Amino acid sequence: MKRAIRSVLRLLAAGLIVFGIMIVGLEWMRLRSPKAEVNAWQFVLGGVLALAGVGLFALSTRLAEQLADDFEE
Repeated sequence: MKRAIRSVLRLLAAGLIVFGIMIVGLEWMRLRSPKAEVNAWQFVLGGVLALAGVGLFALSTRLAEQLADDFEE
């Protein structure tokens, strides 16, 4: 059960990282147009999502152990 929970957490973390990088990348490409204004909140949101994904990926093993109901005896 721990392996399944860890896999779901890592899948969620990968999604957060992808969406965060995608938000930053799309905002960066939008800034290439001549009349575009800088929207810093898009960069902040993308950075927070990416960092949350990295943190969740790093803590996925510990969280899986706490959430699983497997008892090793």
